[in-house]
Amino acid sequence: MLTLIAAAAFCMAFVLLTALFGYMIRERQGVRERLARFVEPSPELEVRAAAATAFTGELAGWRAVVRRASRYFEWARWSRSVEHKLVKAGLPLKGAEFAAICFATAMLGAALLNGLAGGRGAGPAAGVLPGFIGSMLGYLAPQVYLGVRIRKRARAFDAQLGDALILAANSLRTGYSFLQSVELVSREMRPPLSTEFARMLKEMSLGVTTEDAMINMAKRVESSDLDLAVTAALIQRQVGGNLAEVLDSIAATIRERIKLKGDIKTLTAQGRVSGLIISVLPILLATVIFLINPGYIKTLFEHPLGQTMLVSSAVGMVSGFIWVRKIVNIDL
Repeated sequence: MLTLIAAAAFCMAFVLLTALFGYMIRERQGVRERLARFVEPSPELEVRAAAATAFTGELAGWRAVVRRASRYFEWARWSRSVEHKLVKAGLPLKGAEFAAICFATAMLGAALLNGLAGGRGAGPAAGVLPGFIGSMLGYLAPQVYLGVRIRKRARAFDAQLGDALILAANSLRTGYSFLQSVELVSREMRPPLSTEFARMLKEMSLGVTTEDAMINMAKRVESSDLDLAVTAALIQRQVGGNLAEVLDSIAATIRERIKLKGDIKTLTAQGRVSGLIISVLPILLATVIFLINPGYIKTLFEHPLGQTMLVSSAVGMVSGFIWVRKIVNIDL
């Protein structure tokens, strides 16, 4: 019964949000309709568009579904603010599309956890609490993945930056201009560094100044090593000097920092692994007990005292994991 009530409430909220979204974009839809009267695509373009649509549907059907669903999430302001993170992660998604994915994973998590634990006991908590926890976990899962992608991409960029600066410095010594050196780096290096440099070149070709294009690239990547290189290049463009020597010294500094980070990571490996094991072990043990004997552990989820213990232990585990990470992470 509680599951039906929750489903009905969700449907009502979804209908209200859809109506609100239609009211907010009514002017935009009117502009599109007026423009459509003057824009009549040729038959050749229609054939190409149909072929591209069929090709996209065959190779990336999930993207087409996400794009259709994202139309109902354009009203979410946080979906616009997350687009900067999507660019940093290198994910070809819009903010509204990412919001649709978060909504879908939240519903999937609620359904899965409610199906596993909702029908095993009685009382309000048996249907509502597992669904709420599952929806929160499903909602946070794409955001956690986004954060992991951002950190992984930033590490890959930092690992390539030293070689890219050396390549740019050598090309400057052979007589290349700064833009030719940037184009050489974007052509010879691998992603993600080549992607960011190519994007910077594209911005400059569209009329953006060199300084603004470099600053935009630094904002997208958010790397301290890249900030150092960009600052040195901007200063050199204003006061003059030998940019090749400056890039060589920055590349040497970056290599020393990478070496020092590797030494620190080796020395703190035991602490990081200990924090991970302490955090994951209770969850794995509870899962094993639940699979072997569900009746033995279901009291922990149904009794109010057991639920209080679960919440307090979750808070303690998360705070302990964060504290251990703060101890072993050393900023350079």
